[in-house]
Formats: sequence, C-alpha cells, structure tokens
Amino acid sequence: MTEKSLIAVWGSPNSGKTVTAVKLAQALAARKQNVLLLCCDALCPSVSTIAPQGAAKHSSLGELLSLPALTQEELLRYALPLDVSPQIALLGYKKGDNVFSYPSYDRERAVDLLTLARHLADVVLVDCASYLSVDPISTVALELADSVIRLHSCDLKSLMFFASYLPLLTDARFRRSTPISVLSNVKPEQDGREYSEVFGGIQVTLPHVAALEQQAASARLLDDCSGKEAAAYNTGIRQIIGLLLPQDLNHPSKPVPASSPTSSGKIADVLQRLWPKRRGEDK
Repeated sequence: MTEKSLIAVWGSPNSGKTVTAVKLAQALAARKQNVLLLCCDALCPSVSTIAPQGAAKHSSLGELLSLPALTQEELLRYALPLDVSPQIALLGYKKGDNVFSYPSYDRERAVDLLTLARHLADVVLVDCASYLSVDPISTVALELADSVIRLHSCDLKSLMFFASYLPLLTDARFRRSTPISVLSNVKPEQDGREYSEVFGGIQVTLPHVAALEQQAASARLLDDCSGKEAAAYNTGIRQIIGLLLPQDLNHPSKPVPASSPTSSGKIADVLQRLWPKRRGEDK
C-alpha cells in the first residue's frame, strides 16, 4: 500500500459489518499494515464484543469526541491496542453507551477525527452505522473514503433498506469512490444468485459460516477460523483485499521508515507507551 487509506464498511442492519470489518483488519494486519478499526455505531457498541478483556480499560469514542480539541496524542490515548493482533487498534463506544450519553458533535468534528486517524495508521477501517442519520462519522466516512465496502443481505429487509437509503447517496459528495458490493452471510438455502441479480453489481459473496456466528456470539471474533466453510469465506475476504489493493495484491507493503514519528513500528508500540499517561501513572 503506497498511501494511507480510509475504508468504510457500510450496509443494511445485521449484514455483517462488524464481522467483515474485523476480518478485513486481520487480513490487512497480516500484510504488515497498521490498522485503526473505528467502530462508530453508538446504537450498538461493539468494542466489548470484539475485545472483551481489553474493553474494561477502554475509554469511549464519545469521550474523545467530547474533548475541547482533538489531537493525535489524544486519539492514541483513547485507542485500544489488541494483544492478539498488535498491529490493530480499536476506537469505539463502550458497553452502556447510547446516543444520549455524550454531547452531540458536528460534521467538522467528524472530519477532524478521520483526518487525524489517517495520519496515525496505514489503514483506517470504519465500521459504519447502518442509519446514517444518527451518526455523523459514518456519513463523513462515506464521503471521504478511498473505498466503500457495501454489504447486502439475502433478505427483503436489506432490499427495502437500500431502496430507501441509496437515493440519499446520489449526491456528488458521495461519489469519491466506487463501492465494492458484497453479498454477505449467504446461507445454503438462500438463492444468492437471485439476490445478486436484484441488487446488481455484486462483486464478492461471503458465505454464512457457523463458526463465525459462534465467534460473534461468544465475543471471540479475533480467533482464527478454519474448516471448509471458513475457507470459502476467507477466499471472499482475499477477493475484497484484491479489489481494495489491486496494485499491491502480491507485494506486501514494506515497513514504514523509522524516521516517521507517529507511524514507526507497530501501532501497538506507540499506544502502549501512552497507556500510562492516560491512566495517570508514572512514565
């Protein structure tokens, strides 16, 4: 990857946005990319479902957005590094948060957050809220993203959702990138081909995997997933990566030069150094 990327993962409710975002983050981290996973849905806070052990010491994205000013250092202090995936860090709302937990913020604050995030990681993955009207970050992410992964489900609710929302995205400000359309969580009994024709332009199909469903239910999304079903799913994730990084598919990025003050080494190294400062402990 030659430039820092902002990738938005968006789709209908229950289409697998968080699962897809986590698995993409892991795939990118395996390619030596430092990834910041931004979970911005305050209606359904997901950090505790991704990293339950670290969530206890995680401060909410809502608190960060409520600060008088945003800086790179503050963003790093609020990010949660993952022990099992040291090149991935999380930012998101914590358990118990809701849309009324923190003061509202405007589009300018969302732009500031995403701009700072792009300077701190090779890839910023935004796990968007389905309902854009309740989350400015998701809306701004769809505007500014280098790539948008649009997830569709094989059900009538997903069809109705996109029939309502896609007209809202015809404005020129949302045309910076061409969406990658994905048919997600397709079960054997569902007619994925028919739904692909109805949605149109489907580029990747992600099959339903019982093991993934269990991972999500038990807050173990960071575990590896193996087996025949998982192999087909992992192939789909690699296809998405190929669409995101066609020029880099077979050429993993080189490490960032040590002269870069905010990106050198693994993102977790920087985060771990800042944890004591955040907790008020001695350096």
